[in-house]
Amino acid sequence: MTKREFENIYRQHYAQMYRLARVMLYDSQESKDVVSDVFVRLLDNKEMPTQDKMEGYLMTAVRNRCRDILSHKSIREQVEKLFLQESMQSHILSVNDDDRLERLMLFIEAELPPLSQQIFRLRFLREMSYEEVAQATGVSKVTVYNHLSQSLQRIKEHFQKTTAKR
Repeated sequence: MTKREFENIYRQHYAQMYRLARVMLYDSQESKDVVSDVFVRLLDNKEMPTQDKMEGYLMTAVRNRCRDILSHKSIREQVEKLFLQESMQSHILSVNDDDRLERLMLFIEAELPPLSQQIFRLRFLREMSYEEVAQATGVSKVTVYNHLSQSLQRIKEHFQKTTAKR
């Protein structure tokens, strides 16, 4: 592809590509980055789409790149939420007395499934990382995350109910 051909494609499609990215991401700088990335990949592409398929190719590339970004944001937000829950739980454990810790352990033993109990103990009592817990239990890190998230939610709900009754 010549420089002139690339410039023509850029001028012809940039605005439409940017609008699509902007609608999907709600962020102008990130949208510009996505469009730039797509044009860089176009330059690196050995098999150039024909002129009649160029618009579809570029718009699909923008859409797919935006979806990747949104997916990564979603995962990052979930992890941040879990870390917040963990820090809140750590604070509860460190601030309160042994009686509350004992009630917590009794609740865990009585109400959580065996795998969730094991994951909870490894993560919080032995202070193992997600990867270490996954290796020790023979499950994936996603499974560890899911069990911890569900366990923390159940614990939180239980103690909110217990506190409200007092």
